[in-house]
Amino acid sequence: MIRRVLRWWLACWRQAIARDLQFRTQTVLIAVGALVDVAISLVPALVLAQTARTTENGWDESAAVLVVGLFTLSTALLDTVIGPNLLRLDSAVRTGELDLLLIRPVPALLALTLRWVRPAEATRVLVGIALVVGALVSADEVPTLVGVAGCQAMMVLGVAAWALFWVNVSFLSFWWASAAPVQDVVGGLREAGQYPRAAFRRLSLRGFTTLVPALLLATLPAQLLLGDAPDGPLLGGAAVVLAGGVITAVHWRIALRRYDSASS
Repeated sequence: MIRRVLRWWLACWRQAIARDLQFRTQTVLIAVGALVDVAISLVPALVLAQTARTTENGWDESAAVLVVGLFTLSTALLDTVIGPNLLRLDSAVRTGELDLLLIRPVPALLALTLRWVRPAEATRVLVGIALVVGALVSADEVPTLVGVAGCQAMMVLGVAAWALFWVNVSFLSFWWASAAPVQDVVGGLREAGQYPRAAFRRLSLRGFTTLVPALLLATLPAQLLLGDAPDGPLLGGAAVVLAGGVITAVHWRIALRRYDSASS
């Protein structure tokens, strides 16, 4: 089964790359748009870094750029692999496209969330790496191996947690006539993940690390990279992913029972 899924996903990537090569202008525009988005997102992060509430906790301009860089890396992965599928989920439910996915020889939930890929979005990875390196050089910080490992582990957990959250919110398509506007809300909530931890008060901090795990994408990874002990955030992130996985499995079964074939 694993080999079959890997072959299927590799075929999805080949098809996506071939499609992007056919529409080179669109690919370039997506890459340029990603650069503009990153540049715009730096502005509020830098403004917050200059306020007393962030600087008094050790967050300065370099730390703010570091968070934006890590956020760019995390969201690049999400928008390359997960986003193109969830943005189409509403249409798949309403038009009956989901019927074709349910009969494929791969798990339906994987086919629903991974079949479409946008390689052009992956260009933001280079931008994110440049921001992270620039922030560390500017801050004259040399991360430890423990800090780097903790940061990477937290980013993996953060991407997984946000993907599960995004999938569950997108499942509203099974109950509503159109859940497309929900995607705008998800995008707005995700933007919270590009700000330093010190910018959040206690209640909002808990909300954006559990129910809406935006801070797991970059804020907590940046904290670990800058030297905080990784045990607490990593254990909490793992718990959020585990809970999200269980909820997603149950929610998917309920959603399928709710689904009436639109093509029948």
